[in-house]
Amino acid sequence: MTAGRGWIALALVVFASWRPYRLLVGGYLFGAVSIGQLHAQAFGIAIPSQFLSALPYLATVVVLIVISQNRRLTQINTPASLGKSFVPDR
Repeated sequence: MTAGRGWIALALVVFASWRPYRLLVGGYLFGAVSIGQLHAQAFGIAIPSQFLSALPYLATVVVLIVISQNRRLTQINTPASLGKSFVPDR
């Protein structure tokens, strides 16, 4: 993906913890931050444009930090086969 949106998409999958409703909420959250950044620039708010452009990525980092605080919840929501090699039966 272009402009670093692939990193945000990957963070969205981690944020969603493989739950569709959380994916929807996270997509709207990250989308709202991206659109809010564009509106803030259009309104001429006295914040440097570099900071406004970094807002979606900063929001992504903050969300990942918040959800990583509860290790037990992360372990419960992770698929059991994640990280295991697939060896087909021959």
